[in-house]
Amino acid sequence: MKTARLFVNLRRFNALLPSLALLLMAVAFAWAALTTDKPSPPKTVVPPGQSEGSISDVLELRKLDVDLDFGPKLVMLKVISKKKSSSMYDNPEIRNLVFVSDDSETMKWVFPTQDQELVSVHPLKNAANEIKGIYVESVAKSSEAKASGFHLSSIYLVSADGSSLKKVLSDVDEVVNRRNDAHKLRLIYKKQNTVRMAQIDMQDFKVLSDRELAKMN
Repeated sequence: MKTARLFVNLRRFNALLPSLALLLMAVAFAWAALTTDKPSPPKTVVPPGQSEGSISDVLELRKLDVDLDFGPKLVMLKVISKKKSSSMYDNPEIRNLVFVSDDSETMKWVFPTQDQELVSVHPLKNAANEIKGIYVESVAKSSEAKASGFHLSSIYLVSADGSSLKKVLSDVDEVVNRRNDAHKLRLIYKKQNTVRMAQIDMQDFKVLSDRELAKMN
């Protein structure tokens, strides 16, 4: 009698095995979904002169997406800003550029503040493929700029080692053409109802000329 009951219980247990296996798989998938859907907070970087608690958005370092090779001892990285909404992060913005040197324990921040978005970063090379400077186009991210509804650009030039920064143009609607050699950078751009051309010296970033080419209706 006991042997027959044992066999009956064994058959019942064997019949339940597929259901138990499915239940365990469902629990495993649910646990994996719960653990992977929650993104871990990005590693933050704190700009000079600011405390970590005063930063309204997350700043993190990433490799720049353009071909900027400064040699074995100098690396330039972009500082990404990621504002958090609910449990997710909005699309990142390039907020700053930093230089990291092998012989320095600190990072060299190119822009003094974080109140802008860098919409274009390009190397300026000569015929020998040497980097003479860095072209940066930025848009102000201040509350006044957002309220105005206009997104005018400013054009900066940065030296190849990050030691100097100069704004060469402001209130630009659109840069139409950009080209340079070892001596000059030439920019054709739109500003209000005009098309203009500026020439900038590649040695000291001085604006040599900025003249009107045409008017638009």
